[in-house]
Amino acid sequence: MGDRWLLRGAEVITCDPAQEDLPRGDVLVEDGIIVAMAPELHASDCRVVDLRGKLLLPGLIDAHRHTWQTPLRALGADWTVMDYLAAVRVKLAPAFQPEDVHAANLAGALEALDAGITTLVDYSHCIESPGHADAALTALEDSGIRALFAYGLAAGPRQSTALPTHASRLADAQRLRTTRLASDTGRIRMGIALTEMQVPWEQSRAEILSARELGVPLTAHCSAWPVSGPSEVQRMAAEGLLGPDVLFVHCTFSSDEDLKRIADSGGAIAVTPETELQMGMGFPVTGRALRAGVRTTLGCDVVSSNGGDLFTAMRLALQVERARAHERDGLSRVLALKAARMLSMVTLDAAEALGLGRVTGSLRPGKDADLIVLTGDALNLTPLNRPRDAVVLQAHAGNVESVMVRGRWAKFQGDLVDVDVAAVRRRVVQARDAVLARVGGPSALLGEREALAEHWEMGAAKDA
Repeated sequence: MGDRWLLRGAEVITCDPAQEDLPRGDVLVEDGIIVAMAPELHASDCRVVDLRGKLLLPGLIDAHRHTWQTPLRALGADWTVMDYLAAVRVKLAPAFQPEDVHAANLAGALEALDAGITTLVDYSHCIESPGHADAALTALEDSGIRALFAYGLAAGPRQSTALPTHASRLADAQRLRTTRLASDTGRIRMGIALTEMQVPWEQSRAEILSARELGVPLTAHCSAWPVSGPSEVQRMAAEGLLGPDVLFVHCTFSSDEDLKRIADSGGAIAVTPETELQMGMGFPVTGRALRAGVRTTLGCDVVSSNGGDLFTAMRLALQVERARAHERDGLSRVLALKAARMLSMVTLDAAEALGLGRVTGSLRPGKDADLIVLTGDALNLTPLNRPRDAVVLQAHAGNVESVMVRGRWAKFQGDLVDVDVAAVRRRVVQARDAVLARVGGPSALLGEREALAEHWEMGAAKDA
């Protein structure tokens, strides 16, 4: 397909405070960039796509996903966080080989694109060797998605022969930063995913300082259960290590003081409502974070337990927060959290949290053409009375008709472009079979629950 596209006649939702929505508008894309938007455009030497009756909006941004877990889909449908850690982090993660990680990341990234996600934060904490890291990165490149590849510094429960020390893991992350991920303008950018801070603080400090030396953003699981002693945010604040380059995840047990610290530092939070509600991590922090002034985003987290689309995440986060407000205040006379706010959380707010606000997250001339087309003429979106609200409360992943990343169609009129879907499915099924065979099958997954004490301080949740 060509490099110059005129997208004609769509209902355009810009998600940009400087750009009004267009009830019927045209968008011109050239060399991967949005160059013009107006109610009507005339352009020559371009391919025209008729989008009358469709919705055109920015691509969605998943701020937290462990993409390597794609072969484990739904195995954890009834798992608590203790079950998840025992089965996935202690038992299954060490059984993944590089080829399994590649199959997982490719299928997971394509799943995200298919559901309208043009950017994701791949929190990649299944790195047992440099080969694992390379395979995960290659799959993201092959998929066509935009991503922050957050190199996971967490070691597995058994010593890796390829990365036997913490220093060797830091060095391998540096290897990628100085070679394949040296650019900050590529479609795939480098990040660091911290080890959970139940390790000695000196190790966490070294990881944070390493990310700063590499000049990359960092992301960290935070306050997902009550723990004794200082929180992650408190520890970082005490040494002046908070900053706008930090994306915290969960924060369900964060204090009001910690939320203020994050807000004051310019940091952000990724809420993963479906995981948090299922696994006993407490209620999603959405409303508290927004009231504290924290830039708040959403993530799908783990398809080993739950779904992989942001339409579900938006709806869950919104309605849980509304339910909590009703419970707190009685029958509310006004719904304080508006539906359209959720759409901002998975578009422009998420882009800003990743340092990509000038590149993606909204539709306006000069930004990359990361956009999606929804079948606005579908029955579940008809009649289209309030477009932004309908996207949040009525739309689903099946409405995603086309997806463009940097001006290239990743999905067009219902089909992933240049993807042998059957081959991708075969490979991820083979990865599933191989990994489960190495650990003794599904019945063996929860056999190491007691081994958690050696790796995580679960605090008040330890004996749950």
